[in-house]
Amino acid sequence: MKVLTFILLLFTTNLAFANYCQTVRQTYHCPGTEKYPLHLSFDDGPADLTPALLDVLKRERIQATFLIVADRIDCNNHRPACISGNKDSCQMYRYCLDHRQTLKRIKNEGHMIGSHSYKHVRHSTIPVATMKRHIVKSKQLLQPFFTTSPALFRLPYGDGWFNRNKTTHVMDELKRQNFQHLAWEMSAYDWRESDQKGDRILRTVMKEICTKKRGGVILFHDGDHEKPHEGRTFTNENMAQWIPAMRCVADFKPLSFFYKNLRYK
Repeated sequence: MKVLTFILLLFTTNLAFANYCQTVRQTYHCPGTEKYPLHLSFDDGPADLTPALLDVLKRERIQATFLIVADRIDCNNHRPACISGNKDSCQMYRYCLDHRQTLKRIKNEGHMIGSHSYKHVRHSTIPVATMKRHIVKSKQLLQPFFTTSPALFRLPYGDGWFNRNKTTHVMDELKRQNFQHLAWEMSAYDWRESDQKGDRILRTVMKEICTKKRGGVILFHDGDHEKPHEGRTFTNENMAQWIPAMRCVADFKPLSFFYKNLRYK
């Protein structure tokens, strides 16, 4: 009887999801039944809201990639002043320690980790020496957390990647530091304030998948370089609702599906 009940429940659940997906496909103009391989990536963290996002990914059994701004976990920046009694520095130090714990959790739960440099700046526009220092410092801080060899790196704003033919020195430095740059095939544009309402971000994602009719690595943000401790609120609060809709047209894959040349730790 228990087995029969389980089979009936499974059938009912699958039927309900099929009906849900039919509605989703009609709503977002996604004809057919094909699904495309998709990998979620998140920039600008870790942030205070990242643990809630990790809860969603764990429940949905999805492996993602997190590109970390290394100064978020550079706790030695704040510790000396905190010891001296500076309250603001102590608060920053506590934030930093929390973010380090979040980063450990990201790795422990099987997600990929890479560098988003030390500071969230345009790397082709800053002095070359500063650009090199940011890349090297991020490597030093994040070395214990990297999950691939070579380690992953994503340039903030894509600057130095999109314009790599004109600003070759940025990608050359990444190569010298043995980084693999992680680009993206699609963007959710979740950083645009004008899109942070209703289902605009989900509509963008569904259009990207259904119009291009191909998958790839998609760019989201769990962090916010303008609100580094809080994070990207709208994305973190809505990811639990977006993932089921994306499942109707996408098959979530680990990064190894797309980057087979990497050695995974």
